[in-house]
Parts: sequence; C-alpha cells; structure tokens
Amino acid sequence: MIRVLVQEPLPRPERVQSGHWDAISDAYQRVGRAVEAEDFALVVGAAKELTESVARVTIAANGEVYADNASYSALLSAAHRIVAHAIRENLPPNDVLRAIPDNARKMATQLAEVRNRYGTGHGRADIHKVTVEVAEACVHAAPVWIRWVLARHTTVFLGNVTQLVSDLERANFHSGELAERLEAANILGLKEPEQRRLGVAVGRRTANETWTVRIDGVRACSTNPDRWPDAYRTGVIEGLFINRDNQVDAYPAASADCAAELLQHHTDPAAVLAELRPLLGSASWSFRFQGRHADVIQSMRDALPKMPADVRPMWNEIADTLSAHAPDPAS
Repeated sequence: MIRVLVQEPLPRPERVQSGHWDAISDAYQRVGRAVEAEDFALVVGAAKELTESVARVTIAANGEVYADNASYSALLSAAHRIVAHAIRENLPPNDVLRAIPDNARKMATQLAEVRNRYGTGHGRADIHKVTVEVAEACVHAAPVWIRWVLARHTTVFLGNVTQLVSDLERANFHSGELAERLEAANILGLKEPEQRRLGVAVGRRTANETWTVRIDGVRACSTNPDRWPDAYRTGVIEGLFINRDNQVDAYPAASADCAAELLQHHTDPAAVLAELRPLLGSASWSFRFQGRHADVIQSMRDALPKMPADVRPMWNEIADTLSAHAPDPAS
C-alpha cells in the first residue's frame, strides 16, 4: 500500500521557485527509495524530513525567515498558519473545515517523536526494531498534511503581498487577473500597513495608465465597498499622486476621478486629504508631471462635484497648492 502512496506525484504549486521544488522533490524521492528498499528506519526519517522541507518552503515563499535550529513543531505551525486562510474567509475557528487540516498537522507533527524513537538521523546505543506498521503510519501521516499545504500554495501565494506589489511595478495584467489576486490576498485579513502598501502599488500602477488595474483595483472598491478597508483606499489615493521616487505624479484621465470615487466610501476622507496635502505641497515634481500638471490640476477641479461635500474645500486647497507651485510658462 505505501508503495502506491509514494508513487503518486505531489501537486506542484504554480508559483513555487524551482529550487524550492527541487528540495521537496528530492526529499519525496528519498522516501520512495526507502520504501522500495524496505529500509523502514530511513522511511521514518525521510518522511519527517519531507514534511519539514514543505514547511520551510512555505515559510520562505511567504518572505519569512526561521532559524536553522527552529523546532519542527514551530515550523509546521508557521506553515499551517500561512495557508490556513485559504480555506475560506471568516471561517469560525472551530469549523470542521479547519479541524480536518489542523488534525492533519497534528498528525504530521508527531513524526518528529517517531523519528526520534525509530528513524535515521541519530546515532543509537540500542537498535529499535522498526516494523512495517511504524513505516506505514509515517508514510500515511506525512502526505495528508503535505498535500493539503501544497494544494493551497497556488491560492495563497497568488495573493502574496510582496510578490503582488512587485508585479504591480512591472508585470502585465490581463483582464480579471488582478481581481483574482486581490481576492487571494484576503485584504480584510491583512494588517493595516500591508493593506496600505498594496493600495499604494495599485494607485501607482493606475497612475501609469493601466486600465485593467483601475477596473480591478479601484473601481471594484465602489462595486463592493464592504470588501475594501480604509487603509487600502488611503494607499491607493497616495499612489495616484505620489510615485516610487516620492515625487508628485498623476494621470489626468484617472487620478482625480479615482480619488473622488475612493473617498466616497472612506470613513474619514478629511484625514486622507489632511495627509495628502502636505505630501503634494512639499514633494518635487516628476518630469512627466511637469509636462502635464495643468491637465491634472484641471481634472482635479472637474472632479470637485464628485467629492464628499465636507472635503471639497480641502480638495480645492490641494489643487490651489499645486497650481501655486507650477513653473512660470514664460521662464
């Protein structure tokens, strides 16, 4: 039976790095060779190593760092936490859909103790007989949790914030692709700094005239307002007017309209503009903005009626500030 189990390929996640996958594949093949050779002590040790490899790859793919001597249990718990939210948003902690994979993790965690008693990796003063039953328990325990984790890699790392921010800076986005990745990012479940960082990246890409990003990352905020937190909206608005070099930059056909649309559903639009005003008043202008500032300022004035009524004076002041800083056409 266990020969059949180790012959079944592991599900390879779409975005796993080749080096990471090589490490997992090498560990999995070692389990298979040990089963074929009926080296049951090696089966036990290799099963534990495979599980730890999958945990470390999951942690590394999420941009986290754990020491080489981190405990096996801590590694599995960290990896489990990373992929757990993929089950379903707002799932109760005691729901059966959480209990099943959590029990799989607990079963995999026991491999460390089994390895300590029976497996390879330790010099021993006494020989402990490793039965087929022990080997089968390990080969059954490891793949259940491993396959659950790997199956969720694609969903979880599709929405990895660091990778998504990087892709928003330079990658192409097809229609609907950003919407899928933002959903996978589970924005409501992110901490506020991460929500804002993601929003800034979306705003900057929108200001770089990418229509699909505007639809999936900005317009969607009005379509389903409850799904988008204030920190994300605040970040988008900043990105619509401040580029990666912290210079004033904006897109006449989108920045002002998008900002007005986002502020309509923000719980404190005045606070957003109070933060944006000094940024735009003190930052230098990008070369691109210098050439189209008049069009941007006019689009800001045209967007005034779309702004929440109580912040229209502040919005006008921001437009006036930019206008006052504009270079003299005659100079």
